Amino acid sequence: MSIKNLFGWYYWFHQPYIAHGWVFWVWLGGFVVLIIIGVVTMVVRRQRTEKWHRSVLRRAAALMATMGFLGLVWFFFRQERVAFLAWRFWLLAWGVGFVVWGVKIILYARRRLPQLKLQQTEWQLKEKYLPGRN
Repeated sequence: MSIKNLFGWYYWFHQPYIAHGWVFWVWLGGFVVLIIIGVVTMVVRRQRTEKWHRSVLRRAAALMATMGFLGLVWFFFRQERVAFLAWRFWLLAWGVGFVVWGVKIILYARRRLPQLKLQQTEWQLKEKYLPGRN
């Protein structure tokens, strides 16, 4: 395969051959590993007590489990040589979706969570001076 193939329409919108041998196991194993990481992240999330960590882990678990499942679905269609759903274009769309979703989680953890923590502490400071429902 040449790098020039990646820049042609034919490569992305053409029926690929089924995977054989070690390529089959790498594809299958990669998608199954994503699902396993998603499940493990869900279990770890339940062990955490801080809601900030839990929210990030919930998003990461959803990303891994969803993308692993969608990858397995695409791989099934590729192995069965389904005409439209097995094209390499869907793998490219899957990869772009994976990266975009991952970047959104990272931005949430780096930018939004500190703001939410600050708002929570400010609210707690104000709350002690407000009349309560005691």
